[in-house]
Amino acid sequence: MTEPMTPQEPKGDVIGLLLMAGLLLALGLLASWTWVFIVLAIIFMIFMHEMGHYLTARWTGMKPTEFFIGFGPRLWSFRRGETEYGVKAIPAGAYVRIEGMHNLEEVLEEDEPRAYRAKSFPRKVLVVSAGSIMHFLMALVLLYAFFVGWGDPSDDEAWAVGSVSSQSAAVELGIEIGDEIVSVDGIEVRDFLHFGELVRERGGQTVDISYLRDEELITDAVTIGARLSDDGAEAFGGLLENDRILQIDGVDVFSWDDVLLRLDGKVGETISVVVDPVDAIDLQVFDDIEVNEILPANEAVVGFFGISQERIPEDVGPVEGVGRAITGLGEYTQLAFENMWDLVTGGGLRNFVSDTVTGNTESADEALAEATNSAERESAGRLLDVDNPDEDRILSIYGAARAGTILSGEGFENALLFLAGLNIFIGIFNMFPFPPLDGGHVVVAMYERVRSIGGREHRVDYNKLMPLTYAVFLVLVGFGLLALFRDIIDPINLG
Repeated sequence: MTEPMTPQEPKGDVIGLLLMAGLLLALGLLASWTWVFIVLAIIFMIFMHEMGHYLTARWTGMKPTEFFIGFGPRLWSFRRGETEYGVKAIPAGAYVRIEGMHNLEEVLEEDEPRAYRAKSFPRKVLVVSAGSIMHFLMALVLLYAFFVGWGDPSDDEAWAVGSVSSQSAAVELGIEIGDEIVSVDGIEVRDFLHFGELVRERGGQTVDISYLRDEELITDAVTIGARLSDDGAEAFGGLLENDRILQIDGVDVFSWDDVLLRLDGKVGETISVVVDPVDAIDLQVFDDIEVNEILPANEAVVGFFGISQERIPEDVGPVEGVGRAITGLGEYTQLAFENMWDLVTGGGLRNFVSDTVTGNTESADEALAEATNSAERESAGRLLDVDNPDEDRILSIYGAARAGTILSGEGFENALLFLAGLNIFIGIFNMFPFPPLDGGHVVVAMYERVRSIGGREHRVDYNKLMPLTYAVFLVLVGFGLLALFRDIIDPINLG
């Protein structure tokens, strides 16, 4: 929240600003304008965080002397009244400098009544919490825009086909985007998860599928496709669970009966396989897959139909949207707390550091050591993505921008939800009770308030607190650099 610095004269040179604008223009032309939108959205979030500190400091009678976007050398600034506003060279955050944040700072005698340290406990807590409060307010606005603009997609039973996989039972049946699946093998489908359960139980079977298209009910028979089960994957040297075999030795296979026909008499031999892989979007070709065992369909595969869902949103009016946004904010906040708790207590932080530093998982290392051919070695490398899903990783600012760009490409409404979630996460994280985070300032203010009960004012000696502050700062920088390194060498894949 604060950055100690030597006062300087305002800087009116706009060359630095033009350079930054040029970089954004180049980003839009060379990458996409979606990237520019997400970057500007994140910068705006940071700006509004500091605006919360600035406005509450002014309102409570404190003296904010600086308001800067970025850190490091100044690119451009101007002064209005007692505050200098500007932009610095490193766009990794922002800060508002308030007079007298701690006992180590020298303040002019006439300014002491307006120093942070001279204010009451409620005013201190309000000012240092205002950044996180602003994040929650932004999340509330974003959620309101989502619900009113796109509706509420929370009804699990209101869904339609969102996409159709190539060479799948869905393609063979003629399923189109927007169709609504009604029943499988005579059993009424409740929601998409229930549909998945029905399909997985019927791999390789021919069943009746009923679906609605333009309010017309259509029923037709189709043979459910198949993905490899755990046992099915072990029957091949080089394939993974949930891989889908599409071709063997140049011949297309549409069912497990077709696979069995192509594998007849080939136990112990190698085959060429085209696979729809579990860990990637594009099809892959493996030229030396070893056939270890031939299993029947009920052991080798689970059913695969080949569609994804798209929720059908319920219309939400402007007034009703307020309640939905507040409820959504509570649900997202609870989910963020749960995810953070799991990350800390469930080994997520340890796994993140280990996987980023070593570039491998234990299972991938074991598989690589046991690999006997190129297909098995490639399979061992693929285990890294399968065993470490991207949703469990920590993101840098670059990774967050990339995730937002991917989601924006799938619809602006997804970008709104992403930015709402990002605001909630930052709002919570910023209130962790460790200096130099704002939550650390809250803890210090609470400690001083308790120690001052009885009439004698107590102030924390920041000389004693500085080692902890530097330690936390270094830990945060360390995780930030690891996250940036991971985001560069292993870009996030949201599937």
